[in-house]
Amino acid sequence: MKSKTEFYQSYFEALQKKGFTVQPSTSPDYVADIYHKDKLIAFFTKNDLVMKNPFVEVQDKLIDRVQTLAKTTAVACGICSDKPFDEATAAKLPNNLYKINEHNGVVLACKQHPLFEYVLCTYRNDENKNPIQRQYFYNKDAAFESFATRSGLIDEKRLFSETDLKIIHAGLVKMRTIDSDLTQDDLNSVERLVDKIEDIIPELQKKDKALDFSWLFNSMERGIERE
Repeated sequence: MKSKTEFYQSYFEALQKKGFTVQPSTSPDYVADIYHKDKLIAFFTKNDLVMKNPFVEVQDKLIDRVQTLAKTTAVACGICSDKPFDEATAAKLPNNLYKINEHNGVVLACKQHPLFEYVLCTYRNDENKNPIQRQYFYNKDAAFESFATRSGLIDEKRLFSETDLKIIHAGLVKMRTIDSDLTQDDLNSVERLVDKIEDIIPELQKKDKALDFSWLFNSMERGIERE
């Protein structure tokens, strides 16, 4: 899922197919009003939650259908369902936010969401330590790539020095080969970063080792000398 707009379109279409009606909300507090048989039964909030209309009588099972459809639609859109951080190592920030990494003033953070599971973002802090220039991601690979680019690990407009990139490359290769805790998604992200650095510095690309036959020649020479 690239944006919430993608989810909204899929979710509201799914509701319509199930017999519900979705209308733009008459309240600035909500994204949409959800009707069933011309009765306003629920609101979809700006926090991406289904809220039952407290002013009408609505069966709980009807609200459950609306909520379940929201969850299944979100999963189908490709949200991040696997926790992308370790609570033991990630720094806890205010508002239940976890900092996964920070480099060159750019932060990669994540927060669990009741509908979208794990929402990631990259941002900078201003002089008062307030987040600015936030970009949100619902896909872990996209978030990690954004962090690598925005933090300067790999920036199409401004690259690290060749020495820095070689150091980063060595670390990524080591991570790829010995870190058994990485998930397949993590390995895919690391692989993409390695490929980008190798595009910049072709000499880092893995080359087939030339076969060394010196030991054989030495043995032959010794054998000849003994004859």
